[in-house]
Amino acid sequence: MALKSIFIPFFEEKSAETAFRAAVALGKESKGHLTAVHIRSRPVPATTVYFPLGGVSTEFTESFQKAEDTLADNLKELFTKLCADTGVGVVPLEEHKDEHGATASWSEGEGDVLMEYALQATAYDFSILAAAGDDANPMEESIAESLLFESGRPVLLAPASGLPGAPKKIVVAWNGSQEAARAVAASLSLLQGAETVTVISVRKPDEPFINTDDITAYLRLHGVEAARMKVEVQDNENVTARLDKEIRQEQPDLLMMGAYSHSRWREAVLGGFTRHMIHEAKMPVLMMR
Repeated sequence: MALKSIFIPFFEEKSAETAFRAAVALGKESKGHLTAVHIRSRPVPATTVYFPLGGVSTEFTESFQKAEDTLADNLKELFTKLCADTGVGVVPLEEHKDEHGATASWSEGEGDVLMEYALQATAYDFSILAAAGDDANPMEESIAESLLFESGRPVLLAPASGLPGAPKKIVVAWNGSQEAARAVAASLSLLQGAETVTVISVRKPDEPFINTDDITAYLRLHGVEAARMKVEVQDNENVTARLDKEIRQEQPDLLMMGAYSHSRWREAVLGGFTRHMIHEAKMPVLMMR
């Protein structure tokens, strides 16, 4: 099943543009629909300040609301510009048809930012965010984690370098977890469209390799011939750094992985790797929890 509906949180201009352009690259392949959503923070109660000579100030609340209005206006203007730049038609989601090609719509609301983004994302095939770089604000990681934990949908992190189109070379970081299995199943159409797929597993000394036979057999049944790669790390090695190095050497168009696994060993390997990729991804990364 093609990934047709893409959810894009618009909360900051630079990251919103990165995510939108990546969404367009995928949306044009699938003739899908992109929904850009901005959630305004709920206004705080008026701050009352009493002065010695009398009078009341609500300056903070008014300033906050003005800043929220300005941000919403700027983001909607950016959305309109990006649609024009990329040739994506603005059409309500309910009116999208494949003959339109990729389309997009704008939506905004108000409330608890993290929960509202996650709640709305449940009705889409997946979400796209820009990978949080060194200059990212804390909200970027918080939104990524909220979507991972609360939406029940895959989250694709797009690097600043962008996404040229549907991925042709995919690496699956496999740790045998439910989260990794969900990521593979939810994104099967991307794997089926790829030219090469590699399943990579990690082993520490005195630990068995995680079985990749079953997942590669599953993929084969769905028309995906996947190669296998086993990485053995040493006691003094940083697992995250070694795994990152091995994956980069493969030069994939997309890394697919589960996020924040429950098992202590799996979390030790890929939990830290999840956080690393949220901040440092130099390639598109699709995660699911």
